[in-house]
Amino acid sequence: MNSNNYNKNKTLIKKVEVPFKDVPFSVKIQAIKRYPIHWHEDVTEILIPIKGTIYIATNYERILVKEKDFVFINNRSLHFIESSEGAIVASIHLNLNYFEKKYENIKYMYFRSNMYSKMHKEIESDNYNLNKRSHKQMFMNKLIGVIINTISNNKSLDKISYFYIEKIVESMVSDFNWLQFSRTNSIKKENLDRYYRIVKYIKNNITKKITLDDITSMEYISKNYFSHFWKELCDFSFTERVNFEKVVESEFMLLTTNMNIVSIAEELRFSDTKYYYNHFKRWYGCTPLRHRKRCYSFMKLDMEYHLLPEDQAAEIIDDYINYHSATPYEDLFTFTKDNYTAIERLFSLNEGFSINGNMSIVLDLFKYVNVENGSTKINWHIIFQIILISYVRNLGLTVKIDCTFTDKIDFIDILGKFFQFSLFHFDNSIIDKWDYFIKYDESVSIDYIKNIKTLVSNNVDKATFKYYFEF
Repeated sequence: MNSNNYNKNKTLIKKVEVPFKDVPFSVKIQAIKRYPIHWHEDVTEILIPIKGTIYIATNYERILVKEKDFVFINNRSLHFIESSEGAIVASIHLNLNYFEKKYENIKYMYFRSNMYSKMHKEIESDNYNLNKRSHKQMFMNKLIGVIINTISNNKSLDKISYFYIEKIVESMVSDFNWLQFSRTNSIKKENLDRYYRIVKYIKNNITKKITLDDITSMEYISKNYFSHFWKELCDFSFTERVNFEKVVESEFMLLTTNMNIVSIAEELRFSDTKYYYNHFKRWYGCTPLRHRKRCYSFMKLDMEYHLLPEDQAAEIIDDYINYHSATPYEDLFTFTKDNYTAIERLFSLNEGFSINGNMSIVLDLFKYVNVENGSTKINWHIIFQIILISYVRNLGLTVKIDCTFTDKIDFIDILGKFFQFSLFHFDNSIIDKWDYFIKYDESVSIDYIKNIKTLVSNNVDKATFKYYFEF
């Protein structure tokens, strides 16, 4: 196979710049059937299929990302997107240069929302340890919170979006960093720091010969100590990790330069071309030249993608949040605008104040239920946002149940739908912390209140009830 015959006139794959405009994140919503191969520098991207399913090819993996799930595209990872039906996809880009100030190793972290595939095989995005289910569910809710605020096009919501983004990145580092995602026990900070120093050294010296002596000398540790340290954190040997990083770097050379295979193997200090071929095939399932040809064949296809207009994006997000078919009777953005001052105060509170349990948000459920021409409408948007705010600010949530409205609507039915909605979007560990405030007067029967308590207790472990009168 003569790799020198590669056509140098072909268009090379390019880096795509993300315009952050002095903010640490950007959000866009697109209709995508086929998106070209590209990569971002110093950026982590989160892709969320709002409608439909997408296939992501990133490095050696091909991942099926289902609707209502998400996937991370790591820093400097070549990737493309496909969808057979044409999906609606939200993309959140995070500026790692900004977050590096707080998390100095963030550019060298691999973030995962699912388990790794076995070599080059396809994997689904919901393939993960069930212990991580609540992490994924709550993380997804924060992502939706950012998207909602962005498409509202309301500058007054920027501070709230910043808070959500800070919480998103915090969760990425603590819950979705691959080293943590793949295990139940935590890793000592000093071991994490050492691990990332080593990864950083490998990446920064990728075109040099990297030996174990280099690492032990840099870290002032013995080879025996290093061996135990590395086995504790990694599934494959140090040499395998170095070769993996070199193979991933070689993909950049294959797709972004006209270098031939021999030159790439020499540049990355593989002992010979055959050795490079073997390692590349182990991860990508084909030879380097075959991968290059396959990628350029993909780039010849018609690319189909476009940004969605704000009104269309808002409508699709409406459908996404409305797990139930009831149409909301009040605009979420109007709610946020009208209550911005109160929301801003909540987000400016000292963190310790809310953690100590000194404050609770009251969710007056009937306030967001309306009967119009015999049809009951529930504003799930606002309910979602209130629950999310209580969660991200570590505040309590009190669900206010006004039984005096029973002559207008079937509150038992509404309460049942409320729990369906809550259990779909939020984890039980969150819902179990809520308490319930029941308004009572002479017009309400004791049996009706008992029915309410039974319904709540069927959905919540050890629910706390309080009763109140109004004069």
